[in-house]
Amino acid sequence: MTLVGRGAELARLAELCRTSRLVTLHGPGGAGKTRLAREFASDSYWVDLAPLTDPGLLPSTVAAVIGCPSEAVEVALRGRKALLVLDNCEHLVDFVAPFVVALLTRCADLTVLATSREALDVPGEALLRLGPLPVPDAARLFVERAGGAVPFSPAVSRICTELDCHPLSIELAATRAGFLGISEILERLQDRFTLLVNERGEPRHRDLRSTIGWSYDLLDPAEQALFRRLSVLPGGFGADVVLGSADLVDSLAAKSLVVASGSRFRQLESIRLFAHEQLVARGELSATRDQVVAWLASLASTYASQAFPTLDVLAPLDAERDNLLAALHWDPSFTPLLAAALAACWRERGQFTLGRALLDPLLDVDGPHRSTVLAQAAVLATDVGDGPRAVSLATSACSLDSGVALIRSTSRLAGALLAAGDAPAAAVNARSALSLARRFGRPFDLAVCLHNLAYIALHAGDLDEASACLEECLPACLSAREPWLRVGALHSAGTLALESGDLSAAESYFLDALRFETSHLARKIHSVEGLAVVAALRGDCGRAARLGAATARLRLDWGMPPRAVDPWDQRVREALAQVPSSFAAPLTEDEVVAYALAVPLGPLTPRERDVVRFVAEGRSSKQIAARLRITERTVESHVDNVRTKLGLSTRAELGAWWSRFSRRTGH
Repeated sequence: MTLVGRGAELARLAELCRTSRLVTLHGPGGAGKTRLAREFASDSYWVDLAPLTDPGLLPSTVAAVIGCPSEAVEVALRGRKALLVLDNCEHLVDFVAPFVVALLTRCADLTVLATSREALDVPGEALLRLGPLPVPDAARLFVERAGGAVPFSPAVSRICTELDCHPLSIELAATRAGFLGISEILERLQDRFTLLVNERGEPRHRDLRSTIGWSYDLLDPAEQALFRRLSVLPGGFGADVVLGSADLVDSLAAKSLVVASGSRFRQLESIRLFAHEQLVARGELSATRDQVVAWLASLASTYASQAFPTLDVLAPLDAERDNLLAALHWDPSFTPLLAAALAACWRERGQFTLGRALLDPLLDVDGPHRSTVLAQAAVLATDVGDGPRAVSLATSACSLDSGVALIRSTSRLAGALLAAGDAPAAAVNARSALSLARRFGRPFDLAVCLHNLAYIALHAGDLDEASACLEECLPACLSAREPWLRVGALHSAGTLALESGDLSAAESYFLDALRFETSHLARKIHSVEGLAVVAALRGDCGRAARLGAATARLRLDWGMPPRAVDPWDQRVREALAQVPSSFAAPLTEDEVVAYALAVPLGPLTPRERDVVRFVAEGRSSKQIAARLRITERTVESHVDNVRTKLGLSTRAELGAWWSRFSRRTGH
């Protein structure tokens, strides 16, 4: 059979064998280690160790391949430039390792290529890990092994993805394509261990269960126990997972039974399903689930105890999103708490509709976590513009809460009232939440409450209160680790500058907000809209239209309400009406921030740009006129026009604008 999708690994293997005398090709069972080794080492001594169960027979097995007595292997290889391949070493690692070291020490021209599910872990060993195939190569492998029975299709790619792009699994599935069809294969992947069987295959690779079982049987009891327990965590886990020690996790990773995924680990899905079978068969499922629920509940309880969860609290929960979802109904007494925490994580990622659907069935469930559920449901209703519903939920939460929790629910009520169109009542509740935060002496909560009141005051038209709140909280907000607070504060500062007529400062604040990394673009959408307003007020209709169309479409996609009407929206609508619809075609999520950050020259002509640059350098009108070979009157006319376009009053402000603009654009 042809080797599919391993060209880069084949080239890397050749390179390693030129520079290292011991190379171990390692990875999970069925990844294609043997096939890759055969493709590379066609002219070699090939020793298959899979059938060998007695380690004492290792020298004689190698000798038989070389064609010499067992005691003469080193003599036979000494002085010969040779490649020795030891295939399938994983069950004999403790014996193969010293044997290889001895050979390489005494045979200076020998190179050894080993294939194994784990490294030999000896000095000088070069490692090449063989993992899943890229999806296109996996799909090509499926089509080729199906013998032309199926063409390329999205469904084939989905099968490969469901099988973790694992070569053996794909090959076994492809053998079914001729008589089952793609759709039936997809349906039956839930029972993959029955589906993925080839009775004529090599025993360890005859079916998927046997392939994984071979590796499982090689584990010691402690490794096997953790391997089984990890199967209840479909969302992966950290090295410090509550179910076992970091050393055991590292050991499973070394044996290719868990794989690294960023800073975390996970079991490939087929391996996880096998481990889950073993967990159920041993009667360990209930106890393991109880342990996981207790751990997740402890994380969620910390979240629920805070008025506004900090990054230190929310980040560990966010990493466990998929595990939270899996564990929701394992213990009904913890379902409301876990659901509220999961909805908070989803909200950070702009998944408002999912969060609402999750919490709606739990709103009437009594218990210690009801107010947490109500407060979280209220803020999600606010996010999507359902003001009346948000007010009802937040009011109910307030009736149940006291202490720090009352800061949270009162703040939620303030936001809900604003969404319902009652800005004065929103401001009253925002001030109450602020008073509570001051009373409890919680600096982070104080910064959040001050910003919330500033935001509401802006909508209520009270610029003095908004300015006072921002002046007090902006330094704390910008020094906080929470991106959502920094982005929100910068947007509010930009809006205040916009209301005050300082377009340059407003643009600067909005752009700074976009530079922060957030979990979802929904956190930045207000600042993109602010830049659309700035562009419209400067007469840059094309930019205003592009940003306005993009944000309107994204709000619709996310289930967010349309932008609240304010005096500036009419200018954006006018800008939209002045450009062709094709020019205002909505940008994608990936494109919108990049476009917003790429600040154009806007309404400035090239000549105006030159004049502004010289003004920023401190040159007089006479000096600029001489440099550009124009009259002083023309220079002054350009300066006046630019100040009008940019909403600036003095040459100093013009110079400051150019300084900010040039830093952002490199001009």
